[in-house]
Amino acid sequence: MFAYKLLFLNVFFAVLCIGCAARQPIVLQPGGFEVKGKLAVKDAQENFSARFHWRQTGDRFQIDLWGPLGQGRVQLRGSGDQIALLDGAGQVVIEGSQEEVMRAQLGWSMPLAVFPAWLRGEPKSGLPAADLQRDAAGLVRSFRQLDWLVSYEQYRAVETASEMRTLPRKLSATNGATRVRIVISEWRI
Repeated sequence: MFAYKLLFLNVFFAVLCIGCAARQPIVLQPGGFEVKGKLAVKDAQENFSARFHWRQTGDRFQIDLWGPLGQGRVQLRGSGDQIALLDGAGQVVIEGSQEEVMRAQLGWSMPLAVFPAWLRGEPKSGLPAADLQRDAAGLVRSFRQLDWLVSYEQYRAVETASEMRTLPRKLSATNGATRVRIVISEWRI
């Protein structure tokens, strides 16, 4: 009986150590970020809401999405317009263009290539932007880009490795009947 208890404790602590090792923080490269929060998408046919964890380095991203109590966990991984959607077990379900994969598997899509800039509170550089509105402090309140109206409802101070920055906390992006609303609970930049 003692041998079984000892074996159980050894297995328990080994699993615990493996779990702790798997939670090591991602090392962000310059220009990269990590964001956690809530996402809601509403369009003519779909209503979708989830928690998310977005990691971005350069043009490569990994976005985890999950519902209440961790249900329905999926992951989007990609670069530029090409993405893969993985199930909760880490198996690739589908790969292809961002629009096709997201529409087929999630029922909605958003322009992931420009969202890193939008999440930081600015239009994507190198692309035309119109109707840029700023508040008295110089923070972007809204703009139009790629047929989307992007609006910022709230900002917050975020400590980075070298300075304090003011970054968005609540934003929405609207294109026709599609509205993406994001509430950011945690920034790492």
